[in-house]
Formats: sequence, C-alpha cells, structure tokens
Amino acid sequence: MEFPFDVDALLPERITVLDQHLRPPARRPGTTTPARVDLQQQIMTIVDELGKASAKAQNLPAPITSASRMQSNRHVIYVLKDTSARPAGKGAIIGFLKVGYKKLFVLDDREAHNEVEPLCILDFYIHESLQRHGHGRELFQHMLQKERVEPHQLAIDRPSQKLLKFLNKHYNLETTVPQVNNFVIFEGFFAHQHRPPAPSPRATRHSRAAAADPTPAAPARKLPPKRAEGDIKPYSSSDREFLKVAVEPPWPLNRAPRRATPPAHPPPRSSSLGNSPERGPLRPFVPEQELLRSLRLCPPHPTARLLLATDPGGSPAQRRRTSSLPRSDESRY
Repeated sequence: MEFPFDVDALLPERITVLDQHLRPPARRPGTTTPARVDLQQQIMTIVDELGKASAKAQNLPAPITSASRMQSNRHVIYVLKDTSARPAGKGAIIGFLKVGYKKLFVLDDREAHNEVEPLCILDFYIHESLQRHGHGRELFQHMLQKERVEPHQLAIDRPSQKLLKFLNKHYNLETTVPQVNNFVIFEGFFAHQHRPPAPSPRATRHSRAAAADPTPAAPARKLPPKRAEGDIKPYSSSDREFLKVAVEPPWPLNRAPRRATPPAHPPPRSSSLGNSPERGPLRPFVPEQELLRSLRLCPPHPTARLLLATDPGGSPAQRRRTSSLPRSDESRY
C-alpha cells in the first residue's frame, strides 16, 4: 500500500509498534525530515487507510481500525512495511496486526462462566497482492514474541475464515470452545488462565520466619455472646398498678353491688403491640329513676326545712316536698 509521503523515513524499522498516542518512532541517524511536516498526522493517515482496506477485505460495513479508535483505547498496532520495493523512493506498507487486552466472560469445557482478561486479536490484514508470501506469519510471530504469549492463550474477535485457516496451518489451532459472544478461543486456553500466581519472595521470607519463630501468637479476642432477642413488650417490665385500678365514681353512682370474688378464668390478654393495659371492670351506672327515688328518700337538712316553713309564698312543689316529711317533725315548727 503506497502513500504520498516517505513511509520508509517515517517508519525506520521493518515492523513498527504504535500505541494509542500514535507518536512517530525515533528516526535513524542521518535521516532528515522537513520541520513543517506533521509526522503524527502522517501516521494517522496510515492507520485510517489500513483500517479501510481491512474492512473492505472482510466485507465489513465500517472500519474497526482508525486513528480515533486507537486514541480512545489502549490498543497496540504492529505495522509491517516493505523494505525491498521502493516505488518512487517512498516505500510501502504490507499490512498490520492490532491487539489489545479486554475483559471477557467466556465459557469453559463444562459451560461455566469465567471472567478473564486475555490478549485479543482485534484486526489482522495483509495486502492482497502480498498474501501467501510469509508476511502474515512474520508479523504474527513478531507479535507473539513481543507480547510473550502463546497462540492458544489468545482470544480472536470475529475471525474470518482466512484467519482461522491461517491459525490452523501455522499453529495447529483447530478445536475451538463454543462461546455466546463474538470471540473465539481454542483448546488449552484455560490451562494458562487458571494457573495460580507464584508467591513473591517477600511473602516466602515471611512464611519461613513465622515457621521458625516459636513465640506463640496472641490469642484472638473473644467477643461477648450476642444477647438473645426476646419478645418485644409494649410497656416496661414494672407493673403499673394505677392503670389496672379503676377510679371509683362519686356517690350515689357507687351504690352498685360489688363482686365478691374475681372470675375464675379472666379473659386472655392480647399479645399484640400497642394494646392498652388491662383495666378492672367499672361498676354499672345507676338508672335515673333509681337516682330520683334515692333523692326523695334522703332526709332534708334542718336548715332547709326551716327556710321552707318560714316562706309563706312557697310553691306547691315545695309544699308537696314538705308534706312528705314525718308528722313528728312538722309538729315542731
């Protein structure tokens, strides 16, 4: 793939590694570049054009590799250039490989979910005119050595049939583990993912020192036993006798006969919260007729009789009341 600027001067190595910053690598000694030329803009142009060519080769609706995507993600792109052919003295690009770490939920052989963060193959493209010349294997092998991973430890995002055949031919990756997402993993992927981490030298020294020290460890502090939760009472534990004793009504409302003995079986007290405490039964009210009869039978006060006798214009009602007095009392006045 050719560009209008000098690719050979921009990318001094055969395989150049670019991160999310898309900064130009250090140039070889003796190579001069005009100061006004924006080298980072040239690198962004290379990345955009490679992404468009890869999307076209895979029949994708939009490119999945671009300069803006690279700047917003922590991905790494390996760019392979052609050092033999120098069209117009500017060099050319053969292909690229984009990788990055992603958090994935994948299924193992027992269909159990596992949360892992493997190195993923996100995009891989070799120019159509230079395929089947060993360039793809050279670029892929350089990436494995740089990232220090094995082929079966990788997860591939939506691999094409060409990529699956490539992995089967060069790395014997054939048996896949079925997944519910778009990533493909191969047999042996979980052999490395679930390996327990090696203990650090400092932790090893501490464990040896603890084993050699005969001093017993301090006893663990015992917490007091938890108090059992009892029934919640709506009132305090002390009996409130003044709530249980009813106030006796005044005379003559208290003339009702009192019950001699309490009932053998008192009514059960409700255990629900918020109920009032049990009160004693009140005496029934005296009927009106009985009250009036008791008032008539009550002997009048001597002063009241004196006033009624000295009043010549007493009402007939008062005379009737005085007529009910005993004869012996009337003869005195």
